[in-house]
Amino acid sequence: MKMYKSKGWLIAMLILAGFGDAGAQTSKVAASRPNIIIIMTDQQTADAMSNAGNKDLHTPAMDVLAANGTRFTRAYCAQPLCTPSRSAIFSGKMPHETGFTGNTPEKDGQWPDSVLMMGKIFKAGGYKTGYVGKWHLPVPVTKVAQHGFETIENTGMGDYTDAVTPSQCANFIKKNKDNPFLLVASFLNPHDICEWARGDNLKMDVLDAAPDTAFCPKLPANWPIPAFEPAIVREQQKVNPRTYPSVGWNESQWRKYRWAYNRLVEKVDNYMAMVLGSLKKYGIEDNTIIIFTSDHGDGYAAHEWNQKQILYEEAARIPFIISKIGQWKARTDDQLVCNGIDIIPTICGFAGIAKPVGLKGLDLSKRIANPSVKLRDTLVIETDFADNELLLGIKGRAVITKDFKYIVYDKGEIREQLFDLEKDAGEMDNLAVKPAYKKKLNEMRAYLKLWCKQHQDSFYALKK
Repeated sequence: MKMYKSKGWLIAMLILAGFGDAGAQTSKVAASRPNIIIIMTDQQTADAMSNAGNKDLHTPAMDVLAANGTRFTRAYCAQPLCTPSRSAIFSGKMPHETGFTGNTPEKDGQWPDSVLMMGKIFKAGGYKTGYVGKWHLPVPVTKVAQHGFETIENTGMGDYTDAVTPSQCANFIKKNKDNPFLLVASFLNPHDICEWARGDNLKMDVLDAAPDTAFCPKLPANWPIPAFEPAIVREQQKVNPRTYPSVGWNESQWRKYRWAYNRLVEKVDNYMAMVLGSLKKYGIEDNTIIIFTSDHGDGYAAHEWNQKQILYEEAARIPFIISKIGQWKARTDDQLVCNGIDIIPTICGFAGIAKPVGLKGLDLSKRIANPSVKLRDTLVIETDFADNELLLGIKGRAVITKDFKYIVYDKGEIREQLFDLEKDAGEMDNLAVKPAYKKKLNEMRAYLKLWCKQHQDSFYALKK
């Protein structure tokens, strides 16, 4: 097994071999390496935080992170679906590279041995590793040798699992506070909005009945379905009405949906606060870097969409904050980020661990150290529509730049969308059908074609 060791790790080994006062020096080395906590929610759109300007909810824990670090305002998931996104985050590779493009059961023999996982990388680099909460990865939790998380708890699906996660995170922190560690705190909410939408009992928490419509959030300006939208995205909604119970909803139902969604975000924010409290309780707040993100977003009523999968901003753009409480100042950054491929290079950068060969993501620790460093001006993300584990044979890609976004699917008469995000942040005006934007459309097409070739992506959606 190839070992990924930092300079600090090698110094520690020399000390233990007899070069100096082993006890005192090892302690100094450990203290110089930051602890890293990755806090993940499930199905949280980027704007569902009060620090993002949303006045319909209150998220004090997320706000603390934003007040003590950098909030990346243009951060996206690799694919807006649970297993593909999580597989990307914990491998640093896009879904088309890992092969996990739909939700996949936890089963042995699926994950390629050649693809290193985050826990294994950090365990080899001298870190204690722990994972608490939702798993939803195509690797059995018992395969520690493969995923590398020595402590792994609360991964099973059940009632109130989010409520258990802070306590088990506290246990891990208490046990490992004197050693550099990597801990993942993975929460399920606001994913319970799926159950709420179809009238099922919620798994994580209990919500009161939604108030009268007048007391619910207003609908966003981009609530209507936009003109010249690829028809295939609405056709696939018909596959499972339990997944998309919102088809045909009226304005009142959508406003209540947003109310419920906001309450679920607030619920998970409360549990996040408990995890942050443990850092202070055990005296390691000053030497702990926290990355907060979500596996994907939610339609949040925009374009009359609940759920994820689609490549609109609300489903694909996610919260992404890198924080060091009491040490860093608040800043926002419009650098294009993909949490699926950028987290591993970034935490390796902070820890002084060499990232595995072949990973194409960005090391955002460089951007934190020097905000003027330019890392990426164009981003490609993907989708592969599925009914849970059943792929529906509808693929899509999005090319995102500072100002524009190009979306293309591989089926249908109308397959392309082009939006000027600077002028049309709600993605309502499809410029792909306008002759005046033919040049920009061709530029985006050419970029995607070249990107697919360079990244061994077999997606070719355009007609010859």
